[in-house]
Amino acid sequence: YHQLHNRAGKSVKAKITLIDMNQQQVEFGLSGTLKHEMKKTLARGEQVLLFLNRRGYAPAINCQECHWLADCQRCDKPYTLHQKQQLLICHHCGSQKRIPPQCPSCGSVRIAPLGQGTEQLESRLEELFPDSSIVRIDRDSTRKKGELAKLLQEVSDKKHQLLVGTQMLAKGHHFPDVTLVAVLDVDGALFSFDFRASEQMAQLMIQVAGRAGRASKPGQVLVQSSFVDHPLLQDLVHNGYHHFAHQALTERKQARLPPFTFQALLRADANYPYYPENFLRALTQQPLTGCEFAGPVPAAMEKKAGKFRYHLIIQAKSRKELHYGILQLLALIPKNEWQGKVRWSLDIDPIDLNW
Repeated sequence: YHQLHNRAGKSVKAKITLIDMNQQQVEFGLSGTLKHEMKKTLARGEQVLLFLNRRGYAPAINCQECHWLADCQRCDKPYTLHQKQQLLICHHCGSQKRIPPQCPSCGSVRIAPLGQGTEQLESRLEELFPDSSIVRIDRDSTRKKGELAKLLQEVSDKKHQLLVGTQMLAKGHHFPDVTLVAVLDVDGALFSFDFRASEQMAQLMIQVAGRAGRASKPGQVLVQSSFVDHPLLQDLVHNGYHHFAHQALTERKQARLPPFTFQALLRADANYPYYPENFLRALTQQPLTGCEFAGPVPAAMEKKAGKFRYHLIIQAKSRKELHYGILQLLALIPKNEWQGKVRWSLDIDPIDLNW
């Protein structure tokens, strides 16, 4: 592989600082330290980027009396509140419904949002920084053709001082006057069952940090977390991505995970949960040469768009053994008594286990 040792244009690497949210006075998801640094940055005439990878106004709404939660019945996941559209939208299957005027369970009108998305953050920033222009860049605000290019040009022209964005803002954009970047919530990736989650989080943090101090002005990155002592964060901040990657590879080798082994993911879904489970379990009854099974288990999101989903991991020491085992597996499927009742797909070298 090739390693880049210098930033483009000889700009100085931004300093990354962890903020312990357990030791802070928090308002609208912003720590006291972050608000102080934002005011200093804005006073210098520079720009601030706040990164929150959660679009919408709030990830859920609930009743404050009986604790009813607005769930998508097709996915068993909460609806996301989109305040400006006055809609509840499922980000998994796309279904929509109006915000109920009262709780359908107990009749109370005390229905409130839970958590914070980029839409709500934008609204709160308007209260905290009324003299600053705020722009939100996410999938919702850039749906119209040409809207993303228009907003990015406005940022470059310094028409906006505060930038709020999701992963869309993490990569490839050059904002010379952005000198403060804040990552508001990294904790979810620290405790994922997907072994690649920490790698993806580290890459995202480095990409977001790359938006700060890209020209002659020095930049800083503030990362808010309730788990600042987590080894992953400590390693990434104090030793850098190269050291983190080396440690991650060592751990994967010990655990016999890719890239030191090779995987395939067999997915199956159906209208009833026992159909995909039985379909996959029947396939594991026949050993595959040079391969081992993990599962079948429910997918991280077991129900989506009305379908129940299970998966089976097939793993081998070499790609040749994996491919040979997969050929054996595919030959078994036509004989499987459940195959006509499920929809299945095969993913070689799966990137995301959170399908």
